[in-house]
Amino acid sequence: MGGKLISHMTKNDFFETLLSVSFFAVLYFLLYQVQVKVLSDFDFLPMASILFIPAGIKFLAMVVGQGPGVVGIALGFALVEINAGKTLDLTAFLTHVLLWLVLPYALLRGYLAKSDLKNDLTALTTYQLFVMAVIVSLTSSLAIQLYFFGLFDPQYPVLKGIWSMTVGDLSGIFLSLAFVVAMRRVFARRTRTN
Repeated sequence: MGGKLISHMTKNDFFETLLSVSFFAVLYFLLYQVQVKVLSDFDFLPMASILFIPAGIKFLAMVVGQGPGVVGIALGFALVEINAGKTLDLTAFLTHVLLWLVLPYALLRGYLAKSDLKNDLTALTTYQLFVMAVIVSLTSSLAIQLYFFGLFDPQYPVLKGIWSMTVGDLSGIFLSLAFVVAMRRVFARRTRTN
């Protein structure tokens, strides 16, 4: 009987993980399409927008989805690249994902562990959420911009690239968080009225 219970729990865990990966992959892909097709006027530089909505779902994937969420964002990014007609160079893709996604996630997890919030986010304060957003935004933009400046000559100053990408990521994160808070309040009101 115990073996069946463990087997059942493993299947449930696998299904939840698969659902989380799929959810974040599809949501990242769709929000990126909205960014490119609707919000392209916010582009400040190549690869840097003053309002980058997909950064918000990337942040939520890191905080809420954790490992499976990060894998989902990586898959969503791969879908974006394939949809744009780019051939997926595995070395370039993995380097980009490592610098843009895994490194900020590792620092975020380190901050959560240092703050004793590793497994329980219910005690998370607004200040800690802000610090986490800055950690993710600044690390992503620093790592990616320095990487591209090492490979190419993008014809704009490196600090301008880092600054604009950080601001774009932060604005996308704060907009996504505001949306989550608003939806939570709407559902809380509905629950109280029912």
